[in-house]
Amino acid sequence: MPKPLTKAITLCAITVSILLSGAPAMAYPTFTCAYEKDHNPPLDAEADGWFQQARVLEKVRGVKDWRTIVGLYEKAIAKDHWKAMHNLAGLYRTGWPGQPGVEQDTSKMLDLYERMVKLKVPLGYYNWAVVVENGQGVLKSDRMASSYMFQAAQLGSPLAQVQIGQYFAFALPRDKQDDDMAERYYRCAGAQDNPDVIEKTASFYDTARKNKPRALFYYQRAASLGSSTGLSNLEGAFDAAPRPIYNFGYQPDPKLHELYANLSKELDANPNLRFPNLMKDHPLPAHPKQGYDAEHPDRRPEI
Repeated sequence: MPKPLTKAITLCAITVSILLSGAPAMAYPTFTCAYEKDHNPPLDAEADGWFQQARVLEKVRGVKDWRTIVGLYEKAIAKDHWKAMHNLAGLYRTGWPGQPGVEQDTSKMLDLYERMVKLKVPLGYYNWAVVVENGQGVLKSDRMASSYMFQAAQLGSPLAQVQIGQYFAFALPRDKQDDDMAERYYRCAGAQDNPDVIEKTASFYDTARKNKPRALFYYQRAASLGSSTGLSNLEGAFDAAPRPIYNFGYQPDPKLHELYANLSKELDANPNLRFPNLMKDHPLPAHPKQGYDAEHPDRRPEI
């Protein structure tokens, strides 16, 4: 592990070791809900143009012009474009075939992740947590991985926040699990615009809290951001004969079922489609037993 990063997270490592020990709730690190957008460094406009060009070329079907793609990312990275760093590091992590392709290069991947951390990019800390946990090019260390993960969460990474939420809700022995602490992290993550993270927040409310209306609320929020999983759950929830996985306890509603079925078809045809007015135009009905929220039946969930 690069030495410059070690010193920066020493205190964090000590703090998270308390969390991982399964100590009483009073010993937990102070919870802070931070949003990634408030901590991400600003992006240079010219560099962002190069980044967007690279993304367009990456999405081309068939043979990709990897030489140009990498060149555009490198130009953007020269101006500290952290999104380009993340994407190019991902290419080096796996390598991509082509004529020429992108050769797998763990060292270059780590250099880019380290540069993201030096810029204090939340996603950079999360990336480091993952590579340290897996021992990918660095010494494997669960304790250090947890340190990076906690720092990422403190800086607002929704990916890190759901990981910590999952730890409290599911990873600990049953008598030490803390759904209240888990909920804080899940709700903070679920308020950000990452569909995958919002889906996990929905799943937490469904399985751990048994709060069906709040679970479906988050699935609807994910759907508004283009989540096929979110739409599938909404479609299934109002089906006349829902499969067990989609049975949230709502009354069948043919109109709502058709609405979400049609939106699913539209999304299949255009994966880039978003539905920004979905929650406003189609607010969820009250659950037959739990109302709008199992804890506050008369109050619609708010993020």
